[in-house]
Amino acid sequence: LSASALARPQWGTKEGRIEKSGRDVVFLLDVSRSMLAEDLAPNRLERAKLWIGDTLNVVRGDRVALVAFAGTSAVKCPLTLDYGFFRFALDDITTDAVARGGTNIGDALRRVRTEVFGLSDEGSDEERFRDVILITDGEDHESFPVQAAEQLGAEGVRIICIGLGDEEE
Repeated sequence: LSASALARPQWGTKEGRIEKSGRDVVFLLDVSRSMLAEDLAPNRLERAKLWIGDTLNVVRGDRVALVAFAGTSAVKCPLTLDYGFFRFALDDITTDAVARGGTNIGDALRRVRTEVFGLSDEGSDEERFRDVILITDGEDHESFPVQAAEQLGAEGVRIICIGLGDEEE
């Protein structure tokens, strides 16, 4: 190799700004023990994980994140374009993913707002397309989920709720 090749000369470089137009999509997954019910095969939690994996096959250029919740919530994968890492985090999800049982949807939504989207009470002047896909089998009135959802909605975040299970049971 010549000395000039080692120097890695470059011609025609030009600085510019690249605009990203994808969405930020957070999968907010209920991991409470009731998600082990087998009214969906093999169980509710595994069915939800399969659906998320299938959805990941059609997103291109969108950042994705994964938050597990029950009585508490935990960010298992921050917003990323690394779908391989996201799949690894998704495969690792069990009902032991968070320390406390229950279904605190409002607290989980507030965690998504601050820790995943980085929104504060001052709001954000950054225009982004943000979605939360909430997958749960339970209801929650104690953690004020409606108020948390309204706050996210006021900040331009779209929330899509998917309920799992047989409502008769």
